[in-house]
Order: sequence, then structure tokens, then C-alpha cells
Amino acid sequence: MPVPADTATLQKLNVPTPGDGEMVSIADDLLWFRFHLPFRLNHINLFALDTDQGWMLIDCGINSDDIGAQWDVILPQLEGRKPVAGIIVTHHHADHIGYAGALAARTGAPIHIGDVEHSMARWALSQSEDSFAAVAAATYANFGLPEALVTRTTSVGNYYRKLVGDFPEARIITPDTVIETVSGNWKVRFDAGHAPGHLGLYDEVRRLYIAVDFLLGRISPNISVSLRDPDRDVLAQYYEYLTSVANLGADWQIICGHDWHYHDGAARAAQLVAHHDKRLDELRVIGTPQTTSDAMNTLFRMELTDHEIFFASCEARAHLNHLVSRGDLVRDMQDGVAVFSPA
Repeated sequence: MPVPADTATLQKLNVPTPGDGEMVSIADDLLWFRFHLPFRLNHINLFALDTDQGWMLIDCGINSDDIGAQWDVILPQLEGRKPVAGIIVTHHHADHIGYAGALAARTGAPIHIGDVEHSMARWALSQSEDSFAAVAAATYANFGLPEALVTRTTSVGNYYRKLVGDFPEARIITPDTVIETVSGNWKVRFDAGHAPGHLGLYDEVRRLYIAVDFLLGRISPNISVSLRDPDRDVLAQYYEYLTSVANLGADWQIICGHDWHYHDGAARAAQLVAHHDKRLDELRVIGTPQTTSDAMNTLFRMELTDHEIFFASCEARAHLNHLVSRGDLVRDMQDGVAVFSPA
């Protein structure tokens, strides 16, 4: 669940935010446009890379009539200049992959995605209403969330399918993939934490990094366990990522999937390390046994919708798991609920 983090020292890129139906050039080969979303995080940044073969679109929005209407405005502007050659999906989260199938059908372009994220999406889409609800309900019960919420979650069924449409077989992007554009070469990197195989693109020569959701400027990316694997230490993976981008200094432009873009990824990475260190301290100092539900209430002191409780509880669990990995807490099961106690 995104939470504001310190951005006082960050310098925004000197590019205007696109209005509805507008596209803004970030680089000679990179266009930026923004779509509305029906969530607290109420927008997503989408992009188009200019190649000799045509546009490579980056991410899609959720599967909804409203997103389709927003593409109705953007696609003619792009296709009036060049065809769409491909659709890159950076990760399996619904706001990035949801409309991919419809967009492929509309443009005739293939979908490109990393293997791990492709598998995550395929699994979620393959679940029936009952099977997905059973996984979610079991995990929520493990978290110690209220029974009424568990019941509501079961009644919703496969929420992922409500936001993500079916899509054809995709072309798998590999770590050695390079996208050649009219102005440069974009290399691929895969990282774990916010998503297990999140794709980023970077141009070393021009110091451009499309970080999408991994290095957001205004908010902390959601670092959450998955419903299928609630005990994994995904925060450790994210700390590894933040260490790995220490070379992205002030001469780098960081291009984000939400909010604005900025200079100096290394400075932002240091802020995010401090942010998560502080959240770990908040849970560590409690000193008494706590459930995931308890930790969620400690870290997220605001009224949450059911949609937001999913992200908040999964992020709280990620922090508890990391404290277990560090030896600060121990986890045991009590009547089907995971309880975390001081070591």
C-alpha cells in the first residue's frame, strides 16, 4: 500500500504533466501519457517507445470501459504516425496488465512480458471464483483479520479477473533483451520486491531509467507478500534492489509508473531504505505478540477499503517476515493465525 515518503531533496524532471488525452515527450524516443484509475492511487503513467517498426507501448491500465475510452483518445494520435509494434507489460499487477488483451486485439500487436510475471498473471486468471476466494480467505484468516472481512472476501470471488482481461499467449522477454529505438538502446532488468519479476528498462548512454513502480518519487512502492506465499521475505528482495541502484546518481532521470519523474535514483533509494527501516522499528518496539492484522493497524492508521486492506495487510506481513529473517521476531501458529513474538 503506497505511503508518502520524504521527497524534499528530489528534483523533478522539467517536463509538464500530460492532461487528459495528451502526450508529453520525455526523450526523443519516449512519450508519456496518464490515465485515470478508480482507486485512491487514482492514475497510472503509461509510455510509448518510438522504434523503426512502430510504437512499443509500456503498460495498459485495468480492464474497464473507462480505460478503453482513454485509449480511444491516445491510440489515434499514435497510430496516425506509426503502427503499434508491441505491448510491454512490466508486471502482473492489474493496473499494468489489465487491459493488455483488449489492447492487443485493438492494435494487432503482440504482448511482451517477463516469464515470472507471465506465470503470476496466468495463475490468477486460471483460478475459479471459488478457488481464488479460498486462497484469499485462508490467507486472511492466517493474518488474523476480522471474520466479517474474510466472509466478504470469499463472496467477491476472483477479484483479479474483475480487473484483468484474458490475453493471448505472450512473447517472453529475457534479461538479454535490448529494445532499439530511433534514438538509443534500452536494456532490460528484472527485480523482485514490489513484484517478483518486475521489468525495468534503461538506457545507460542517456542515463534514462524507466523504473515503473520500483522507485517511485512521491510514494513508497507497495512491498507485499502474495496470497499464495505469505511467509516469503519479499522486503529482503526489495532492500537488495535498493542497494543495487546506488549508482543511479543525479545525472540519471528516473521515470515512474505513478506521479512524477525525477533525478537521482540513488538518493531516492536511500530515502526508501530509511522509510522501511522506520516501519520495521515501529513493529519491533511493540514488544508483545502481534498478528498481521495488528501490524497493519500499527502501520496504516487510516480508514481502509477492502481493496486497500489487501495491500496494507500483505505489506504489514512483509515487514513481519523480514523481522523474523533478522532474528528480531519468531513466528508460530495459534489456532490457524500466525503470531509474531519477540525473539
